[in-house]
Amino acid sequence: MTPSQQLRFWAHELASMAKIGLEFSRDDPYDLDRYERVAAIADGIAGLTIDAAFAPDRPFLADIGYATPKVGVAVAALGEDGRVALIRRADNGRWAMPGGFAEVGSSPDENALRELREEAGLEAELDGIVGVYDNRHFRSTAPYHIYGICFAARVTGGELRTSIETTDARWFHRAELPGDMVASHRAMLEHAFRGERGVSL
Repeated sequence: MTPSQQLRFWAHELASMAKIGLEFSRDDPYDLDRYERVAAIADGIAGLTIDAAFAPDRPFLADIGYATPKVGVAVAALGEDGRVALIRRADNGRWAMPGGFAEVGSSPDENALRELREEAGLEAELDGIVGVYDNRHFRSTAPYHIYGICFAARVTGGELRTSIETTDARWFHRAELPGDMVASHRAMLEHAFRGERGVSL
């Protein structure tokens, strides 16, 4: 990778962080100013790596390419007794596996393990991809088209806990999964419990 290419990747990563920060820091004017400055710096860095004739009349990072579905990750984290770790989401009040949108600059594996750590306080070893799931298949009302990657994992450490994104966190046996659960996550978990890999829905 050339230095110019590396700078461009870093610019996209900074721009992504700034956008997420602007989305979730609406009540803090100081943070908003900082994230707007990060976005401007990212745009400037990107401008140094692309010929000025490429896009002289618009910001370099107004978009970052062809529009595609968003990517999410979820983790079916199983303990030694076969129970799975679930969290109750603070945003919609429903039960789900730890997970969320993938972040720019991290691999799918890294995103999955980070979400598990942040949302549930657990460390784990991933045991393959259960499947890739299209939220439209489950009649999702989300405003975005999302591909969700579900990872199987074996818990190796940490302690199940809540976070700023969750209101509850518990271990569940397969036969006692909560009724108020995200439909796609229920399907993912069933495949995970059956030991399936490579599912595509």
